[in-house]
Amino acid sequence: MDGRYLENPKPLERSLERIRMLQRTLSRKKFLSNNWLKTKTRLAKQHERVKDFRRDLFFKLGALLAQEYDLLVLEDLNVQGLVQKGETKRRRMRLYDSSFSELRAVLEWQFRKRGKLVLPVPAYNTSRECFLCGGINQSLTLDDRVFHCPHCGFTLDRDLNASLVLLKRSGWVPPSVPAVELHPIPPLPALGLVGRQGGAMRQEAPPFMAG
Repeated sequence: MDGRYLENPKPLERSLERIRMLQRTLSRKKFLSNNWLKTKTRLAKQHERVKDFRRDLFFKLGALLAQEYDLLVLEDLNVQGLVQKGETKRRRMRLYDSSFSELRAVLEWQFRKRGKLVLPVPAYNTSRECFLCGGINQSLTLDDRVFHCPHCGFTLDRDLNASLVLLKRSGWVPPSVPAVELHPIPPLPALGLVGRQGGAMRQEAPPFMAG
């Protein structure tokens, strides 16, 4: 664990204004007219760009992690349930935009094709469980970025604590809390990973559902 994390690039959210503009334009065109078909094609291409960006990013991330690590520990998330329980429309969209199912499929494929270990672990209460004592912070909300244990007083970045809990559940327990500084992974196209054609990496990955 080195403290690196990937910020959500939110490709769908960033493209939403253009997608909505094309949808409005499409609705004003005569059905199946030449202009309707042209706008329909432009709209489909915009959705495809979002998918290509996301897929390309996930393959680059998977390649980077699989080159550096021998073990991948994953939360066994109920993605559909997370999206449905989103408190606001924006939060639900960002969960969908993160495409956890696709990310998991790509990461698992990248690790397993190199003969490396993938361990899915239960996701229940990973954010609310204290890594140090195992106590549960029932009052923790999605807006809280720092975890504070009401039982033992342990305090740590929320995501770092959850990562340590996942490692603990996988059977690997660090001897102490790692002294790491959280920092984002640099833009992946700058890492020199090759294989891009037309904005998306060509890989023979197994099929998966976005979500």
